[in-house]
Amino acid sequence: MIPGRFKSIAVGLLLLTSLHLSCYANTDEAGTIIRNVNLIDGTGRDIQPAVDIGIRGGTIAEIGKTLQWNNTAEVIDGHGRFVIPGLIDAHVHLDTAVLAQLTEAERTEVIRHNPYAFLYNGVTTVLNVSSEDEWIWELREAQRTGELIAPRIYAMGSMFSPKDGWGYAAGLPDAHSAEEKARHYVSMKTDGFKIILEDGLGRSGRFTEMPDDMLNAITAVGRQHDIPVYIHAINIEEYERAVAVEPKAIVHGLEDPIPENSDLPAKLKQENIYIVPTLSLFKSFVTHDGSLDSDILRNSIPGFMLDYVKDEKYMENERRLLNSYTQIDSYEWVEKKLPVFMNNTTLMHHAGIKLAAGTDAGGTVGYNFQGYNTPWELKLFVECGLTPMEAIVAGTGNGAEVIGAENILGTIEPGKLADMLILASNPLDDIENIRDIDLIIQDGKIYERDFFAYKEENL
Repeated sequence: MIPGRFKSIAVGLLLLTSLHLSCYANTDEAGTIIRNVNLIDGTGRDIQPAVDIGIRGGTIAEIGKTLQWNNTAEVIDGHGRFVIPGLIDAHVHLDTAVLAQLTEAERTEVIRHNPYAFLYNGVTTVLNVSSEDEWIWELREAQRTGELIAPRIYAMGSMFSPKDGWGYAAGLPDAHSAEEKARHYVSMKTDGFKIILEDGLGRSGRFTEMPDDMLNAITAVGRQHDIPVYIHAINIEEYERAVAVEPKAIVHGLEDPIPENSDLPAKLKQENIYIVPTLSLFKSFVTHDGSLDSDILRNSIPGFMLDYVKDEKYMENERRLLNSYTQIDSYEWVEKKLPVFMNNTTLMHHAGIKLAAGTDAGGTVGYNFQGYNTPWELKLFVECGLTPMEAIVAGTGNGAEVIGAENILGTIEPGKLADMLILASNPLDDIENIRDIDLIIQDGKIYERDFFAYKEENL
C-alpha cells in the first residue's frame, strides 16, 4: 500500500512513467547499449575510454569495445560523455522538509517531491536512517514494487533514543522497550538500526544520553539477526562508545580535534567502521552550495521554498526555532566546529578509514536541501583532500558497502543493477561536473533529467 501522502502522486507518476518509457520499449526485451562512453565505474580503477555498456533486464549485461548485439537493441550514443554509477546518499530523511515554518500543505508538497529531488540530482539509492515506522516501510515497498518512482530505498524505521533524548522520535523508557522495538523492526525486515548517542550539540547535556543497558540491548538484537547498526555520534567520547559496539558506520563527523596520540583512527580502520561525515549538513547551517538562483536548485525544490530561503527575516526565524530546540546557539557552535569537521575528515581519509557520502538532508538547519546537497557532499570531500575519483567512490561504491548492497549496487560491472548517470563533462577534471547530468538510469530504465524537475503544476 502506498502511504497516503504519496498515493496521489504515485498514481500520476505511474502514468507518466508508462508514457516516458514507451520511448525505450526495447529496454527489457532486446536491451540497451550505451556506445562509446568514458566509464568511471565506481571501483577507483582508471577511467575506461570509449567503451560500450550493455543493459538487459535492468542489469548490466556486458561492458566492452564495440558490443555486437541484435539490431533491435536500443542504442544511446555516448560519444564524448562520461558514465558514473548512480549516487548513493547514506544518510537521508525522506519525510523531512527543510523548513520548520511551512504550512502542512507546503510540507506535504515538499515531501511528495523529495524522491524526485534526489533522482534529479543523480541519487538513485538512499539509506533512510530515521522516519515514521509504518510510513517508511510502506514507502520502501512502494518503490521496490514499482508503484512509486523514487531512489531505491533502504530503511530502518525511527531512531533509537532514550526518553528525553536527542531527536524527534518518541524516546524509549528502558532497555526492555528498546529490545522490543528492535525485535519488531527485525520482523519488518529493517535494513538497520540507527542509535543516538548524542546528549546535545557541543556537549550541552540538554538531552538524555543513551544508557549502556539500552545500547547493549539494541546491539545484541542486531548481532543475533545480522542487522547492521548505525551510530549517531559527534564528539570523541561518543565515537569511543560507538567503536566499542562495532557498528557498520558512524553517521556524523567528529567535532573534536583528534589528539596526536589517539588510537581512535586505528580502531576505526581495524574494525572497518565507515564514516559518513555529513559535511554538507554542517555547512548548510550557514551557507549553501552555489547560487540560490541556479537552475539546478530551482528544479530541485518547490518555488515557495526557494522564496522562503531567500527571505532573510524568514531564515532568521528558522534559526530561532532551531536554537529553541537545541537549547544552544547552534549556528555559533557550527561555525566554530566546521574547520574541525573538515580537518578530521581529511585525517580519517589519510588514515585509510572509508568515507561514504551522506547529507542528513531535510533537517531544519538552514539550506539542507534534499538531493541537491548530495553532489555538494562529494565536492566537500575534494576540499578535504580526496581526489575526484576518491570522492566518486565515496558517493557510489563505498555507499553500497555501507548499506550492505555492494553485491548489486555501487559500481558499474556486469551482473549489477543498471544504476548510472550519463554526464556531459568529466567529473575527474572538476567534481562540479557531477551536476552536469544528461541522462539518469535506474534499474535499466532511462530518464531525461527534466523528467524529475519540480513543476509548479504539481501543486
